[in-house]
Order: sequence, then structure tokens, then C-alpha cells
Amino acid sequence: MGYRIIFISNPCRLSVKNEQLLIDNGDMAQISLEDIECIVADSMQITFNSFLLVKLAEYKITFFVTDRSHIPSGAFLPFQQHSRRLAVLRAQINMTEPTKKRLWKKIVAQKIENQAMALRFIGIQEWKEIDILKHKVKSGDVSNMEAVAAAKYFKMLFGAKFTRSEECAVNAMLNYGYAILRSTIAKNVVAYGFEPSLGLNHCSTLNGFNLVDDLIEPFRPLVDMFVKSRAENVSELTTSLKAELVDLLNHDVLISGKRFACARATEEEVMSLTSFLNGNVDELNLPSLIGLERHRYE
Repeated sequence: MGYRIIFISNPCRLSVKNEQLLIDNGDMAQISLEDIECIVADSMQITFNSFLLVKLAEYKITFFVTDRSHIPSGAFLPFQQHSRRLAVLRAQINMTEPTKKRLWKKIVAQKIENQAMALRFIGIQEWKEIDILKHKVKSGDVSNMEAVAAAKYFKMLFGAKFTRSEECAVNAMLNYGYAILRSTIAKNVVAYGFEPSLGLNHCSTLNGFNLVDDLIEPFRPLVDMFVKSRAENVSELTTSLKAELVDLLNHDVLISGKRFACARATEEEVMSLTSFLNGNVDELNLPSLIGLERHRYE
């Protein structure tokens, strides 16, 4: 699995030769495809051909494009069929409602715990007021503790007047970071043979990625923690901030007591869902926060 994250904000031509990504912007740079996790094309003046996309799919590299506001608007996801796709799909379709509700309870409880840990690492003393809510999550989160926690959490994090609906630099950063995470998880969901529209809790008929929107929840506080660390002196989402948000994929989280870079952790989470459906494990492997620590690759 690759680890390098390529962020391109200037006009250039992308191509592939000898299993190397070539970036031509007047000067030529080359990067081994096997080392790349994802590419973010943050310019309307980047050109490439279909052979590039074929090679990105071969190496399971996600390719993001941004709109005129420089917000991720689409992603090319490698769609290499899982060797047992039909078996995975049948198991996913046959999942019972009580099972889905149990898994959703686990996801919500872990998200709330990670929100509390984000507050704790930032130094907000009231973090226990959020942490205690994880014990109140019921099967299927029927009492909607996810929303209760979020209402308190974001105001502790960004101030009493903050709302997720306002147009501001903080929300722009949050949305950008979440979009990168969402597409990374979508890549793994597709790669492991799941139908992304069939969620555990999310079930909108207009959403082709309901399962992705379930699995992203415990990862969101990693983005929140980073945004809080930059929020005070930021008035707009700059190119350098976007690059840092993409680089969160290289920051560590804990899964089952082991450190994984965030991008790799999303794959571990999806793999554990496969193992769960096969009856090999009883729970999902979900991430725990350890602060903002970049992964050390050997």
C-alpha cells in the first residue's frame, strides 16, 4: 500500500512511464506509483490521459479533483473487483436489522469517545461531559446521542456561537478534511467488494455512499482536532492548509492497540467488517485518537 500523498496546485501535465508518475510543469518530477496513496488535483489546468487512470486503478490510487472553489468535488476510485465480491454482497444484504443496530451503536460510541479525546488533547477541561455520553448510546442509537454529543462538542471546540451551517474558514477546513476521508474510505469499501449504497444506519436513496458515511464517523474527530489547532489565525482555506488536511491521512490512530496511519486504518476498519460478516470477529475494529502524530514509515 502506498503512503505518499501528492498535492498539485499548479498547471502541469500528468503521465505514466516505467511505473512512475511523471509531473511536467516545465521541470520534470517522477514518483514511483507503488509509493502513492492518493493524488489531489487542485487546479483546473492539469491535463492527463486515460492511460494514467488505468495505472492509478491498477495501483489502487485515489485521484481527487476539486471545483472552482478548490473543494473536492469528485474522486476516481479504483474498482478492482474483490475475488469474492458476490459472497461479500450476499452477506451485506443478509445482515439483520439487530446486527446493523449493534454495529451502529459501537460506531457512535467510538465517535463520541474520540470527540472527548480530541477535546482532552486540545486542553479543554470539560471533555468528560462528552465522554460520559458514550455510555448512554443504545442499540441503533435510538436516543440520538450522536446529535446530543455533537451539539455540545462543536461549541466546546469552536465557541458558543459556532454552527456547522455557517460559511467560514473553520467549516471550509472541516468539509475539506471530511471529503478526503470519505473518498479514502469509499476506495476501501469498493475494493473489498461491498455495495457502498447499503448502509448500517445511513439509508438515503439519494446517497450512493451510505456505508461510507457510517464508517467515517469515528475518524471525523481527527480532522476536528487539526482544524482547532489552526483555527484562531485562519480567515480562509489556503493551499498550504489543504495540503496539511490531505496529509492527515499520514497521521496515526490506534486500532486494537496498534498504530496505523489514518489511510491504512480506514482499510483495517473495512477489513474488520468483512471479518465480522464472515463470523471471524464479534466487533468492528475502530480507530482511537492519540493526538496529532505523523506516522513514521520505515
